[in-house]
Amino acid sequence: MSEEKKAAVTKYHRKTMLAAADRLLVEHGYDGMNMNMLCKEAGYSKATVYVYFKSKDEIVECLAFDRLQLFEREVALVAKNDFTAAEKLSEIKKLLDEFVREDGVYFDFVCNHARSGRLFDTVNRIVDSLEKVAPRDEILKAWYVYYGELKTKEMFSD
Repeated sequence: MSEEKKAAVTKYHRKTMLAAADRLLVEHGYDGMNMNMLCKEAGYSKATVYVYFKSKDEIVECLAFDRLQLFEREVALVAKNDFTAAEKLSEIKKLLDEFVREDGVYFDFVCNHARSGRLFDTVNRIVDSLEKVAPRDEILKAWYVYYGELKTKEMFSD
């Protein structure tokens, strides 16, 4: 099999497994979803799932990263808009509300796991871009509403 075909097959299987995991996470939450459920939902053996993903956390990280990138693009659009700073902050709070309401399992995962790596880098890029819109303490206050002040301070400490 050519390298191109192997890559396409890998992409297909990973995408199928991620779609199944997304459905389960939305329905059952992070703690309610397990690899056995994923195998059944996706139609793969456990051994096959572990060929493509080393853990449940890796699967959730992939999905959370996709959601975080979408949030980052939405924030960038608001930041580029001709709104006043107060209007931009209001719109960003609405985006954060939407992220938490519609993708809460991923928001929680990001908050609990974004201490290093690509989730951490993406969160920091978002906060850096938001600092052009509003003071950092205002941004973090908006985050506090969902994640709690102490945890947010820990997450964003320098």
